Amino acid sequence: MRTLMLTLLIITASLVSGLAQIKVEIKEETKAMSKGSFNALTMELPGADPKEVEKNWKQFVKRYKGKTKYDRKVNEYYTDDAILAEMSDNTVDIIAKIETRSEGAQLIVWFNLGASYLSSKEFVDRYPAGERVLTRFADEISADLIAAELKEQEKMLKQKEDELKKLEKEKTKYEQNIKDAEATIKKMEENIVQANDGIKNNEGDQKAKTTEIEDQKKVVEEVQQRLDAVNSKK
Repeated sequence: MRTLMLTLLIITASLVSGLAQIKVEIKEETKAMSKGSFNALTMELPGADPKEVEKNWKQFVKRYKGKTKYDRKVNEYYTDDAILAEMSDNTVDIIAKIETRSEGAQLIVWFNLGASYLSSKEFVDRYPAGERVLTRFADEISADLIAAELKEQEKMLKQKEDELKKLEKEKTKYEQNIKDAEATIKKMEENIVQANDGIKNNEGDQKAKTTEIEDQKKVVEEVQQRLDAVNSKK
């Protein structure tokens, strides 16, 4: 079995995360499909959504000009008469299957060269072309993962920006509350000053009024005495 290790650098949108590495293995092994068990190239795609991988494969394989059909019963994509000049002077039939894995998806690809299927043992010079096909596809999946990560990070950025705007509005409200409170305090201080002045004036007025009352009492007593003197002569 021959294994090709590919290291794909995925640049995430997070400044904290920096660079994240996803290791993808392309393996050569005998795999069963609808036509029997034949040599295939397999690749694990950690973190990838199997449904998205299927959509990407249908779009990706169009570049090889063949006619692609999907057989739902056996879960296989069959591309008839694909043109892979780097692999064969004749057309190539490509059978692909995407299977769900616990942490992502697995891609299995068979290249039918007519007499037999692509293998590193039988087609030493042609085999690298098969690896390159899967490598190109892995790059596209990688780009999708980056795009998804970017979208998620942008969503988080928008959320944080909205939270900042909310905090800014709260700060403005607090500042206005302080201004209103300071204006109220100033008004209350002015009221206190006015009240103190009022108390002083009131005390002076009370003192003057008390004097007036005492004087008035004397007048009343005098008048009372005159009245009493007149009444005593009756």
